[in-house]
Amino acid sequence: MSSDERPNKIFRGRGSTASERLLADLGDHAFLHLWSYPNLFYEKKQGGKGDGKELCDMLVVCGDDIIIFSDKAIKWQDDRPLEVAWPRFYRNAVDEAVKQINGANNWITRFPDKIFTDPACTQKLPIELPPVATRRVHGVVIATGAQNTIKRRCNDDSGSFLIVPALKGRDVINFQHPAFLPFSVCDPNPDGMFVHAFDDLSIRRLIEHLDTITDFTEYLNERARYLRADLLGFAHGEEELLAMYLQTTMRNGGIPAFELPRPKKLKHYASATAQGEWRGYLRSNAYFGKKMADGVSYLWDRLIKLFTDNILGGTSVTILDTPPDAKLAERGLRYMALESRFFRRILSQAVAELLHQANERREIRHARTLLPTEGNATPGQAYVFLVLAYPEHPENELSGGYEQYRQARAAMLQAYCIVLLWMYRQVHTVVGIALDAKWTMKGRKGGSEELMAVSVDEWTDEMVANAAEAQEHYDIYRQHKMTYTDFHATNYPDIAGRTSMQKQRLRHRKKNNPFRQPKDK
Repeated sequence: MSSDERPNKIFRGRGSTASERLLADLGDHAFLHLWSYPNLFYEKKQGGKGDGKELCDMLVVCGDDIIIFSDKAIKWQDDRPLEVAWPRFYRNAVDEAVKQINGANNWITRFPDKIFTDPACTQKLPIELPPVATRRVHGVVIATGAQNTIKRRCNDDSGSFLIVPALKGRDVINFQHPAFLPFSVCDPNPDGMFVHAFDDLSIRRLIEHLDTITDFTEYLNERARYLRADLLGFAHGEEELLAMYLQTTMRNGGIPAFELPRPKKLKHYASATAQGEWRGYLRSNAYFGKKMADGVSYLWDRLIKLFTDNILGGTSVTILDTPPDAKLAERGLRYMALESRFFRRILSQAVAELLHQANERREIRHARTLLPTEGNATPGQAYVFLVLAYPEHPENELSGGYEQYRQARAAMLQAYCIVLLWMYRQVHTVVGIALDAKWTMKGRKGGSEELMAVSVDEWTDEMVANAAEAQEHYDIYRQHKMTYTDFHATNYPDIAGRTSMQKQRLRHRKKNNPFRQPKDK
């Protein structure tokens, strides 16, 4: 297609301060580019001149979840006594951030079509917000500047805020409150939606260990419920609360929880974290086994990034007579992005095995289907992965060259999706991904990918006939040719021992993690 037919490049801010740029990097790492937008703006110019007003420091939108981030870096006043410095820090860092979050939530509710990615307010947010009736909005404050003071005064290695649920709103700066503890942050917006308050160290840890939109929002949802249920008396820091959550979720069969169900006689007692629980978790075989097993799952992240880079860069091309469109493409990518880290591991293994088998067997075409399972983020949704090799002698088989090959591969992928929906009526959506075979198979380096999400609300006689014809034409989903495989996986594999090579691999991975904290031991 000609350059003037290509979609426009999508502008994304990067932040104007060091803490805002860190927040943008964290968003890219965990939520990926298409769903995280630093420094959004709303149009409120004076006489139509100047720049728009900043909406929030970062907005994350994926599925029914919206996360509004507000970052405040406030210098701690060392020359002031604690009873003066702490309330001032809290008001400037937390209270002001809560105001911004509430204001942003009000704006996106009332004016969802007036959110822009650039200060001049010329480029609208390229993805649609979920309906108000189904959306889940999360507020996240990142208040930086007090960490060194907390370390020194509390003799604490991490320097993260204490958590005391009995202190609601501004109780945390009321020195006369019976439960008062300085440096406590819990529920700064008690009369509205729950707003989570973290420092920069806590948010790094959370996003490093909960690095998908689903894993992160599950934590936020359960954290809000738990802290407002008055089940927790005290937590030594966010890292201890995170360790409590991860270990309980592991014991709870993967269902997010901070506590296992309590006996009736203990329902009115408040729990507390154990200091050192975080370090204990990082040294556990459960943590080690999960980190090693999750290594393959980042293939899924790379696949998502391949598609999103083309959308954001305006380099997508027309496939099956459908012009590239960010909102249309976002639908299929959203299904991919909503998968948890655990299920991404399963999906990545399927893709990796497919590529390996296609290469080993020297097959021109190789496909694999994953029917809906308990681990899916979206019930009733299946995946089809297709590898189709570029002809060894394209001059004899493809007059249209590589472009014709891509169109043929996309048509074949669409046939797989439609026939699968026809055969398995309990499946409501199929996400199809088509890839080139490895270059070692046909000698052609470079490649491309196709992605589509196909749904059928109601079948007609014509659609059924078309599906049957497609099955016959492409010779797909023939029962005598299909192989069924059951698989079993656990989020925390049981690792009996750690070999020296495994230890070295894990140390290398942690050392090269840009969000690694030197205090994590």
